[in-house]
Amino acid sequence: MRRIANIYHHSRTPSLQSRSRFIPAVQFPGAISYSTRARPPIFPSSSSISVTRSPLPCRSTPLPHPPPPPTARIMATTADAVALIESSKKAAAYQAVEDYLLPSHKYVGIGSGSTVVYVVEAIKAKGPAFYGGMTFIPTGSQSKGLITLAGFRMNNLDERPVVDGKAVALDVAFDGADEVDEELNLIKGGGACLFQEKLVAAAAKQFIAVADSRKQSARLCTKWKAIPIEVLPMAAPDVLNKLKDMGSTGPAVRSGLPSKAGECVSDNGMWIIDAPFPSLLLPKDLKDGQDGSGKDGVWEINKLAETLIKLPGIVEIGLFYGFNGDEAVKTRQVLPAQKPIAAYFGLPTGEVQVQKAA
Repeated sequence: MRRIANIYHHSRTPSLQSRSRFIPAVQFPGAISYSTRARPPIFPSSSSISVTRSPLPCRSTPLPHPPPPPTARIMATTADAVALIESSKKAAAYQAVEDYLLPSHKYVGIGSGSTVVYVVEAIKAKGPAFYGGMTFIPTGSQSKGLITLAGFRMNNLDERPVVDGKAVALDVAFDGADEVDEELNLIKGGGACLFQEKLVAAAAKQFIAVADSRKQSARLCTKWKAIPIEVLPMAAPDVLNKLKDMGSTGPAVRSGLPSKAGECVSDNGMWIIDAPFPSLLLPKDLKDGQDGSGKDGVWEINKLAETLIKLPGIVEIGLFYGFNGDEAVKTRQVLPAQKPIAAYFGLPTGEVQVQKAA
């Protein structure tokens, strides 16, 4: 059973009474929305993003109707669209940090990608008294730079203290996603950091994904068509051949252009293969004789992931699947968790939708 949750909207009147009252609206499985424009600012005004657009020329008499409300933003130009997307990412990041980062936390994973920039910004806005006792663990060179620039204490994943023969777990990890399905399986690796991203997610008690609403999908490989795969360079030709045998249409080694000539090289010195597959099935989709084992290129996500990771030459795959940290504790799993316990999506309306595990 999936969790049924309300969408909540903060009241837009400025009184204290109305700010503390929530009005339930539409219901649907596994999601909660927050309106971010109506609540008091949770970050300094100097770091806010304003969305502007040039007025269109008026060649006729204006119609006698009122202008659209502020929530109905019209993306008249490409610049407007980009600004709106960035604003939605920022809202999602700030809400995720507000909900899941506690002052008692000691070790925090910081992922990679454009949305994580706002995660770091949200933590920084809380001030040294809040984050001063925390140590931040990066997933690659980009997040190392973000952590350093923010002035946070940083350690690599292998520098955590060992207690009773085990490295201490991260309290929480925040990271982006390229696509998220309705059961919180992820595709990651668009930034070529998937191996270290998975290591950090697996080391965390709780993993939180943050993205804009374009990354939501019912099934993986629907919007983000290809699965990123990190491979040893010498194994790339054989891996490509095997992927074609498995039903991938046109798998290819990712180019480093325009940043560099030649192949895209990860922080670990590996190449990235992008392998397109038809939309991946969920276990509940297996019916009418379908077994999800790759016939006609159709795969169930867990079966595809387990097949890919066993191929010689593959270091890691960009599918985050299986179970999450909370489920791992409840069921005493031996294997590390990969899936997030929640995903935060910034919406064009200025709201934040939260999708939680069942």
